[in-house]
Amino acid sequence: MMSNKYKNTSIISRVSFSTLNALMLVGCFAATSLVYAEDAAPETKSKSMLSSAGSAMDSTIDYLGFNHTRIDDLHQVYVGVGDTNSLLHIYADAPTHFGHVYAKVGQFFDGKDIAAQVGFRLPYDYENAKNNNGIYFGAYAGHIENSSVATVRKNRLGAAIEMSYLFLNKTSLTAVSVSLGGAQTEKTGNADQQKITPIIMFGLSWGYGLF
Repeated sequence: MMSNKYKNTSIISRVSFSTLNALMLVGCFAATSLVYAEDAAPETKSKSMLSSAGSAMDSTIDYLGFNHTRIDDLHQVYVGVGDTNSLLHIYADAPTHFGHVYAKVGQFFDGKDIAAQVGFRLPYDYENAKNNNGIYFGAYAGHIENSSVATVRKNRLGAAIEMSYLFLNKTSLTAVSVSLGGAQTEKTGNADQQKITPIIMFGLSWGYGLF
């Protein structure tokens, strides 16, 4: 049983870590505000400091991806086809202010049963200020692998984190992705299937702006 001394030490460590994070965040906001303030003209300095604080907050929100995804001049839904780790699928992708939400339905190249995935992507770095091309980060869950379990082939459930590059405009959406995930364990499977092992997956999809 953990002693009170160790419990107190653990609590103090957590509080200290949280405090350090908060101080770092405040420091970032303050530094950004100072840069904006120094660049402003003297007569608008106080007004600029207020707007720079807002800009710093906006930048943090943008970094997290919330209320940041560009959707102007885009369709609400893109529908297309693709291949992710031999999952040949049709898919639908919906750009929203909070990121892209998508769903895939299809069948593995060497499988028989229907397989599906759902996921999301958040923009990390746009190519430039004039288009929606760029690097996106996200995650998905569903059937990520088809393999032999005992004497039966089976679609295995799992989840993955994903990095993708999107070529996106009003007409089409093309995504090239690489992801790292793991499938559910199988007690009747081979040694690798009885534990969570990393799986590297590559994907390519193309969609047409439909709605």
